[in-house]
Amino acid sequence: MASDTTARWWRPALECSPDAALGVEAAAGQQQRFADLDAMVGRLLSLALSGRPLARVMPGSAQSSDRVEVDILTAQERAWCGEAFGVREQQRRGAWFVPQKMSLKAGGVNLPSLLRARPAYAVTLAGDDTARLHVVDSADAVLLWALLMPLFETLLEPVRVRAAGPTGTREEQRQLWSAVEDRYRSLGIDSGALEVFRFGGGWHLLDRAGQQQARLRLLDALAAVDPVQLAARHRMLMLQGLMSAFAKKAKTGTPLARRVLTRALQPVVSGYFAGDWLAVLDYLHAPPHPDEEVITALPEPRLYVGMSSQAADMAAQAGIPESELHAMLAAFMGGGTSLSPVEERSAALRDWWAAFDEAHALQKPGMAPLWGLVDQDPMSVSRTVQGFTPQLYAHLLPAEILDKVSRLWETATLPRHPGSIVSNPRPHLTMAEALGPAAEFWHGVGLTAWFCCEGPMSRTTLSGIERYYQQPLAALQAAGYPVDPGLFEELRAAEQQLGPEEEITDSRDSTVETDYGTLTFTTSMGRGIRRDGFEQVRDLITRHRRQWAHKHLDAYVEHRWRHELEDVAHQHHRHVAAKGQPPTLIQFARFATQAANRWTGGDLGALYTAIGEPAPSRQARPARLLEGDGGYDFARRVYQELGGQPIVQDSLAHKPEEARRQWQLDRLATESLRYLQLQEALGQPPTAKQFGAHRLAWPWPGEEDEGWPILQRVLATLTRGAAVSGHSPSIAVPADSVRALESPTLTKGANALLQTEPTTVEVATTGVPVDVSAVLLSREGKVRSDSDLVFYNHPSHGGVAISGSTVTADLEQVPGDVTTIAVVASIDLEAQPAAVFDQRTTWRADMTQPSGTQLSFTPAPFTSGETVVVTVELYRHGGGWKTRAVGQGYDTGLAGLATDYGINVEN
Repeated sequence: MASDTTARWWRPALECSPDAALGVEAAAGQQQRFADLDAMVGRLLSLALSGRPLARVMPGSAQSSDRVEVDILTAQERAWCGEAFGVREQQRRGAWFVPQKMSLKAGGVNLPSLLRARPAYAVTLAGDDTARLHVVDSADAVLLWALLMPLFETLLEPVRVRAAGPTGTREEQRQLWSAVEDRYRSLGIDSGALEVFRFGGGWHLLDRAGQQQARLRLLDALAAVDPVQLAARHRMLMLQGLMSAFAKKAKTGTPLARRVLTRALQPVVSGYFAGDWLAVLDYLHAPPHPDEEVITALPEPRLYVGMSSQAADMAAQAGIPESELHAMLAAFMGGGTSLSPVEERSAALRDWWAAFDEAHALQKPGMAPLWGLVDQDPMSVSRTVQGFTPQLYAHLLPAEILDKVSRLWETATLPRHPGSIVSNPRPHLTMAEALGPAAEFWHGVGLTAWFCCEGPMSRTTLSGIERYYQQPLAALQAAGYPVDPGLFEELRAAEQQLGPEEEITDSRDSTVETDYGTLTFTTSMGRGIRRDGFEQVRDLITRHRRQWAHKHLDAYVEHRWRHELEDVAHQHHRHVAAKGQPPTLIQFARFATQAANRWTGGDLGALYTAIGEPAPSRQARPARLLEGDGGYDFARRVYQELGGQPIVQDSLAHKPEEARRQWQLDRLATESLRYLQLQEALGQPPTAKQFGAHRLAWPWPGEEDEGWPILQRVLATLTRGAAVSGHSPSIAVPADSVRALESPTLTKGANALLQTEPTTVEVATTGVPVDVSAVLLSREGKVRSDSDLVFYNHPSHGGVAISGSTVTADLEQVPGDVTTIAVVASIDLEAQPAAVFDQRTTWRADMTQPSGTQLSFTPAPFTSGETVVVTVELYRHGGGWKTRAVGQGYDTGLAGLATDYGINVEN
C-alpha cells in the first residue's frame, strides 16, 4: 500500500493554479496517464480555433434519434475513443450514470468556426446545431458530452454571455465577469482579450462590426496559447473539482462513488477516466471503500406475468390444490383474482380487436365513416370535421367491450404526482396507445380505403398507402410482426379497378313568387369525389387484416407489454447500479408511468410486482371527479360554460379571429381534464403555476389574469368543488365576462391608418422566448445596408429603436428612402433549441400611438416548423403611414429572412 505521504500527493494541488497542480501531478508520476488524451484534445482545439468545424449533427426522423459525429478524428484516435468513450465500454467499468438520452448542443464546439466564417449569425447558427439524442449509443456523443463541450463552454464563455445580454444586478454582473477572468487567468490566457467583454469594458458602445472583431480577437488570443497545455490546464481545472469533492467526503476514509459523483462531476469521470471509478481511486492513491460495488452488467429482467395460466402445472409440482395456488397468486398480485393486471388488459385488447375487426368488415356505402372508432389526439370539442364522429366507438362497439375498456383503463398516474392514482378522462385513448402501431395502421388503412372510394377526399391514394403509413409499418417490421407486402400490391391493382370519378354535390332548392308564377332555383355545390368499388377494397383489407391477426396478434400483444415492462425493469436495475439504491416512488414514476397507465391502470405497486421488485410505498386512491369515459362530456360542458360555440367551416375563412378565439376556448376545455387530475392528486384545486397556466392562450382582454379565475369558477361549479384557489387576478372580473370578449384586432393581411407620430409595436409571446428586431426596407423591399437591421446588438437606427420585445418607430424621423419597417420575432434557439411557433407557442403584436390608436394582431397557429416570423409592417401610403398585419413565417430561420431582405449573412 502507498505511504501516507504518497497517498496524499494530490492535496497540495487543491490550493494552487492548474499549472502548479500539473507540476504536482507530474512529480507524483500521474501525468503520463493523460498524455495521449491531452494531445488529442489539444489537436482538436487547435483545429477548431483555426476555423475547422469539429462536430456534425445528422437529423433523425420522428421514429429515429439524431446522430452526432466528431468528424476530424484520426483512425488511431477513433479506435482509442471507441474503447474509452463507447457507452457499453463505460458501463462495463461501472459508469451507469452516462445519460441514456440528452440534448447535445454540439454547435458549441463549432462556434469558433462559425465566428470566423459567418460572424453575423454565428451564435444563432451554433444554437441551431443541437442533436436531440433519444438513445445515447455512440462514443462520439460521450466524447462531446464529457470532454469537448465543457472545454469549449469555458473558453467561449465571454461570447455566450455577451450574446445573451446583461442579466442580474450590476454587482452580479461584476461577479460574473470576475469569475470569467479568474478562469482565463488560471488557464494561462491573456486577460487582455477580455478587455472589451468585461463589465464596464464598453461592449455596448461597439457597433455590430466592432463586436465581431472583438470576438475574432478573442479567438486569436486563445489560439496563441499552446493547445496541449491549454487542454491539460482545463483538465486539471476539472480534476481539482473532483479532488475537492473527494476530500470533503473522505474525512473517515475513502467515500463511496455515489457520495462524490454529483451530476456535474459525472462527465469528469467519463471524460478523463473512461467512466472507471477504480481508475479515479488509483489516480488518487486511495483504496476502494469496503462496500463499493462496481456493477459491470445489469441483471436480466424477470417478469411475473402470466403465472395463472401455469397454475395447474405449478400446483402439481408443489403438491397443493390448484385452487389454493390461485388464492396464493391473487394475494401476490394484490387483487381478487390470480390474473395479473397485465393479463386482464391483454385479454381485453384481444376482445377489442375482434369487435374492431367486425366493425371494419361490415362497413358499407351509405354508412358513416369509421373515423372516431379508435380514439386519438388531438382532442377537440369545438370543430366538426367532415367524416369524423367523436367517440364513435361508443355507438358501434358492444357494451361489454366498452365497459371492459372503461373499467380497466379508467385510472392513471401523473408522472409528477405519483403518490395518487387519479381519473383517466380518456380510457379508450390509453387502450389504443397500448395496442400501438397495429391499431394505427389497420384502422388507418381502412379509413383510407373508405375516403378514397366514398369520398369526399383522402389524404393519400390506395397506391400511396405503403408510403403514407411507413412509420407504423416500420415499427411493426422492427418488432417482428410485419404486414404482408402483398397487401400493397393488391391495393395498387384494386385502384385500377375502381369506377370512374363521380362528383359529390350538395343541392338546395329555393322558390320565388313572381307575377308569372313560382320559380324554383336549384343550387348545387361540389364537395368532393367518390368512386365505386369500396366493397372489393374492404374485403381484401379485411382478408389481410385477419391473416395478420391470426398469425401475429397474440404474440404482438405479448410483445407490447413485455417490451414495456422489461424496459421498466432495466431502468430500475440501471438506477440501482448508478445510485447504489432502489429508486424512490417519484424517481420510479419518471420512467414507469407510461407502462403503468397502459398495463396496470396507473397502479405503480402492481407494476413493481410485475417486475419482481418491492414497492417503496402505496399510492392513494382519492375520490374521483370523473367516471369511465366521461372526459369528452366534461370538456364539452366546460367549453359551453366558457362561451364556446362550435366552429363551422365558414368561420375559418370569414371570421378568423372568432375562429381563433373558439380554438383557444377549446384548448382550455380540453386542458380542464388535466386540471381535474391535478385536483385529485393534490387534494385541492391546483394553482396557476401547478397547472401551467402561462403556457396557454387566454382569449380575454386581461389574458391569464382575467381568464384563470373564470376557468376556476366554471370548474368549481361543474364539479361542485371548493373555493377557488391559487391565483389572484390583478384586475376586476365582470360577472358576465365568461362569455365576453372584445378586442380591437386586425386579421391577417388587413391594414389600418396610422398617424405620423411615434408608434410602438409590442410583441407578446406564450410558451417560447423570442428576440424582436426591426428591418428598414427600401422601395425594392431590400435593406439599404446591413445597418438597417435593428436588433439587441444594434438597438437604434433611422428613427427606429428596440427595447426588449418592443419596437418604437418615430415615423417623422424615418429616412425618406425607407418605405417599410418590418417587425420580426425570432425564437431564441439558444434558450430552447427545439422550439417552433405552433399551437403551444404563439404570439401577438399590439400597436399603440400617443393620439390613441390601438390595434392588435394575433395570427392563427403556425404548423410548418416556423422559427422566425414577420409580425406586422409599418409602411408609407399616400404621404402618410399605414400598418399591415403580415404573419409571414419562415421555417428556414433567420437565414431565409435575411435572404429575402438582402441582408448579407456573411457579414
